[in-house]
Amino acid sequence: MKNIDTINRNILDILQENGSITNAELANQIGLAPATTLERVRKLENSGVISRRVALLNHKKVGKDTTAFIAISMAEHSTNALRQFNIEIQQMPEVLECYHIAGEEDYLLKVVVDNMQQYEKFLVQRLSEISNLGKIRTLFVLSTVKYQTKIPLNGEMDYQLKK
Repeated sequence: MKNIDTINRNILDILQENGSITNAELANQIGLAPATTLERVRKLENSGVISRRVALLNHKKVGKDTTAFIAISMAEHSTNALRQFNIEIQQMPEVLECYHIAGEEDYLLKVVVDNMQQYEKFLVQRLSEISNLGKIRTLFVLSTVKYQTKIPLNGEMDYQLKK
């Protein structure tokens, strides 16, 4: 985290907890003037540190009861084949996250759908239609033990080793 001072770290921590906080409330919490706070937030946005602000939905409350992680092995690993996969996966709203990974598989997808029938339809009619797929392995989520979007910034990851 080069060039991010303590005040900006505090701003980022607060915004990760509550992205809809008003600038005045944020300024009050960090002890700066609202104009200064707004300028800092805009600089964080313009530099790409803050990529966007969103509302996080409870997927169960909106009828998306099935979450699956899908590991995909590609049949071919050419630049064009991987680029085409990336383009096609971008067009699938069911895919919330897609990672190009190292290991036995090439991609890991997080998919959210209404139910198993919709997953089957997604798998057969959408995902399997992408050319150059090798192996597809699906893992279904039974329950969520931890879900966090906040990235630790202020030493939360500095663990003390105990003797």
